[in-house]
Formats: sequence, structure tokens, C-alpha cells
Amino acid sequence: MTFKNINTAINQELGRIVGVQHHALGIRNQSGERSIYSKPKEFEVWFNQGIAFYESRGYKFQWLSLTTLKVTLPNGKTGKRELSDFEDEYENEYKRQFPARY
Repeated sequence: MTFKNINTAINQELGRIVGVQHHALGIRNQSGERSIYSKPKEFEVWFNQGIAFYESRGYKFQWLSLTTLKVTLPNGKTGKRELSDFEDEYENEYKRQFPARY
């Protein structure tokens, strides 16, 4: 491929090199977090990271009791989820992504 500007060719080649390195190392973002884990996270870690992620997107969470969580969406709608709902999601959706069931 020919380019009118040598900087364009250099930038394209550097981008390709970075992409190959990230693919080889399994890196998916700038913090260096691996996208492929050998085993699933513990439930508590997975739950807390999920809550933090959705709070950064504008969701609000309030504990109504030890097992019930009130969720307020960014558009103002509210709903309730039980801790057992999160445990089911963890067991049946998250853990299924891993080849060996833990």
C-alpha cells in the first residue's frame, strides 16, 4: 500500500504492532486488565464491580433490607432485585463463560 504521507504509513504500522501485542497478551483496555481469565471471580468481587460499573453509568442503588436492593435507572424508573437474583445470574450466566466449571 502506498501513502502520500510517510507519517500515515508509520502510524498504521505502529497501530498494527500494538494490536498484535494486545491480542497476544489478552489485554482489552488501557489499564492492562486481561480479558480472558483462567477462572471466574468470586461472587463478592463480581457483584461489587458490577455495582460500581452501573453506578458510573448513572444507576443508583439502595439497600432496602439485607437481601433486597432498590435499583433506580438513569431515566428515573425503579425496580427491586433480590440477592438471590444476582446469585442466579452469577451461577447461570457469568460462570458459564469459563470452559471449566468451578
